[in-house]
Amino acid sequence: MIDFSSEINFLKPNVNLNYGLILEAKSNSYNTLLELLENRYKVQKEQIELFNGFSSAIYSILKFLNKKFCFIYSPCSLEYKKAAYNLQYEVRVINRFENLFLPIKEQSVVIFANPSYLDGTYYELENLFKYWIEKEATVIVDETFLDFCGEEAAVKYLKEYKFLYILKDFSKYYSNVNLSISAIFSNQENISFLRKYEPENKISIFDVKYLENSLKDVEFRAISNSVNIKNRIELEKIFHSCKYVESLFHSSSNSLLIKLKEIDSKEFISKLEKKDFKIFDCMSYDFIDEKFLNIYVNSKDNIASLKEAVYAI
Repeated sequence: MIDFSSEINFLKPNVNLNYGLILEAKSNSYNTLLELLENRYKVQKEQIELFNGFSSAIYSILKFLNKKFCFIYSPCSLEYKKAAYNLQYEVRVINRFENLFLPIKEQSVVIFANPSYLDGTYYELENLFKYWIEKEATVIVDETFLDFCGEEAAVKYLKEYKFLYILKDFSKYYSNVNLSISAIFSNQENISFLRKYEPENKISIFDVKYLENSLKDVEFRAISNSVNIKNRIELEKIFHSCKYVESLFHSSSNSLLIKLKEIDSKEFISKLEKKDFKIFDCMSYDFIDEKFLNIYVNSKDNIASLKEAVYAI
């Protein structure tokens, strides 16, 4: 079965690891990794805190912030809502598709993924930041999928606004579902304070070495972005021509959100499964109903096979 349901980059960086030498290492220092991240993402290493995976980063930052209200611009990763509820936040969701500027409470936490989850929309955040600053909100911007599009990061706002935290999960772009490393970027004071509540050695040395080698593959970024964009355009062409598709959201990542007509997502997915294609059922997300279908970029050959199947439905 050909899988179009995975968020993971179908291209892989050039990583050659000698696990024997890793096991013989005398220490699990993060210094090299932090320096590579500093160079890649243009933040000082003193502004970076590493975490043992995406969920761990979310729980840690929300627990650390310890606010009352959490506003999530949705659809968004369900990990945020789950963590906020478990940590006793009063959670509100804002429908990104309808109105970005619905009121939020003063000094609340706001969560915004850019590019967004499912639809891959990239947002210019200048006006939103003006509003968030006016409300003295603590802002978490999730840039997990930003590497797929190369658009401007929110790092520039770190100097302007002290209550900003940028979260990145590296498993998606660097193509390793088992890679348990995420990071939070913020100003040096915030990171220093956050670090006091974190253990020193919390990340597998194997994960550290994998990500180090991925970041050292300087050609990977250019190749990955070029191929993902090209293949996403091919996917868009397929669904633009499909009789069951009403519209597509403009994506800047490796994800497509499709609105169907004359058929629901369950039936459409079932038709493709009979032709040995696996598609993601996104019905559990906020503001998503039975008319929406989510699909991720895959290889050229797999897209060609999908084209035949879609046109045959």
